[in-house]
Amino acid sequence: MSSRISFSQISDHILQRLFMNYTKLEATQAQLASGKKISKPSDDPVAASQSLGFRSDLDQYNTFQRNVQDGLAYLGTVDSALNSGSSIYQSIRESAVQASNDTNSAESRFYIGREVRGMFDQMVALSNTTFKGEFVFSGTNSQVAPYEMRNGTSKVVAAAGPLSGDMTYVAGTPMALIDKSVTDSKDTITSAANAQLVLPGSLKVNGLKEGTDFSVNYVLGQITFNTPAAAAAVASGTADITYEWLRRNEKDLDGTMNREIEEGVAARINSTASDVFGSKTEANGAFESMINLLDGTLNNKPDKIRSSIDGLDTSFKRQLGAQSSNGARVLRLEATQSRNDDRLVYTTKLQSDVEDVDFAQAISDFNLQQNVYQASLKMGAEALQKTLVDFL
Repeated sequence: MSSRISFSQISDHILQRLFMNYTKLEATQAQLASGKKISKPSDDPVAASQSLGFRSDLDQYNTFQRNVQDGLAYLGTVDSALNSGSSIYQSIRESAVQASNDTNSAESRFYIGREVRGMFDQMVALSNTTFKGEFVFSGTNSQVAPYEMRNGTSKVVAAAGPLSGDMTYVAGTPMALIDKSVTDSKDTITSAANAQLVLPGSLKVNGLKEGTDFSVNYVLGQITFNTPAAAAAVASGTADITYEWLRRNEKDLDGTMNREIEEGVAARINSTASDVFGSKTEANGAFESMINLLDGTLNNKPDKIRSSIDGLDTSFKRQLGAQSSNGARVLRLEATQSRNDDRLVYTTKLQSDVEDVDFAQAISDFNLQQNVYQASLKMGAEALQKTLVDFL
């Protein structure tokens, strides 16, 4: 039994083929306009999944690169500060060697001490170096300055005990200087601070003379009254004690700061106050050694000057060690940056292979599909013969 093909069947088949050819032409035209093979996941689900994976990898590598660049900028700030510190140490040591010469008079040493005081202030400023508003030598407590110059006003207490109640002022006994203007210290039960690292030449006691009525241990922040009369004058409250001193922040300054530079890999970028200037309890810390030198030059103590040179050498070696560690961190980040650059280039190429259009091939396909579509239109016009309805 034969079947008859109706006009509507022919028409539907031709229109279906025309639509398919036009859809291919439109898809190729869209690729040429966007430069991408995939405009939606349904175009190629496998390629779309690969593309998303490559995009995720590229975002991660770009994040690592930003971390590396930020770390290198941070390390550059630290390196600049440490280089300046090395220059200051060399100048201070030269001054110390010059002042240790026995041909110097007390006046000559005093003027050398004035120069050293200027370099001491430079070192304090350097210790408070910042990067993007954060103190680079304060560890993880980067919002607080590691060191602060303060003007102190004191009462004195027994060096072995906390500030509590009335004290007996005894001649010949070292007494701790407690700065009453400090109210946030952990050193004493009244939150006043033990004023260590006192600046030589700055301590004044009304009516009393240093060397005659009292002596001072500037590093430990202790005063010793040489006569009962001097001790009694301070005990009665008639002799105020004022001075300048360098306060090291009591927060933890030794925390490490890291940047994630590769997946699962964190690199340290900071040098702490202890790394650069010595710990709070270190006898040969940077500022302790400078204060001993200041004491020797301003108060004409040759032996103190000579002993301070060893402390300065120890501090300088610590500084060079910090510079070396900082340089090693720079090299590590630069090597990682190079690896991440290679990963970015390779992953970008893989992403391009999956996503980007081969324009030469796409243009050729477009021309072919356009010719096919034009031919299908002509063939459809021939196949769909006119009927009486077309003339009504």
